Amino acid sequence: MISTRWFQGNDNLNDVLDIRKEVLSEENKEKDITDFYDEFAFNAVLYEDDEPAGTARLTFKDSKYFIDILCVKKQFRGLNYEDLLVRLLVRKAVTIGAEKTYMEADESIDKILENIGFMKVSNDKTLMVKEGDVGGHCCGDC
Repeated sequence: MISTRWFQGNDNLNDVLDIRKEVLSEENKEKDITDFYDEFAFNAVLYEDDEPAGTARLTFKDSKYFIDILCVKKQFRGLNYEDLLVRLLVRKAVTIGAEKTYMEADESIDKILENIGFMKVSNDKTLMVKEGDVGGHCCGDC
């Protein structure tokens, strides 16, 4: 069974940080898995049968809502969890007043974002934007 939970601020980020550590530190050799945005950001955690499988966060910076730190554990990739997490965060952004939601993306997630309705703003770091809420079906082939 798939379920999700929301966390805001630094409290109760254990699952978020564990996923980030596994994906960012161990797989991608990144050192920083947290920053000051965690103090107020919304973090979504996706669970499969109560096991933390993926996470992403919604922040407000530079007067824009941004989705970042999208991480799905290796054993859960290919199950469209990235799509679900992005859709959850776009919906959250809209419910708190966003007209647009932004995400910097690389080629590995471009297609997912385009299926959700994101459009490229620039080719520099591939900034993408989604206007309004999400609609339709997740993952495009459901």
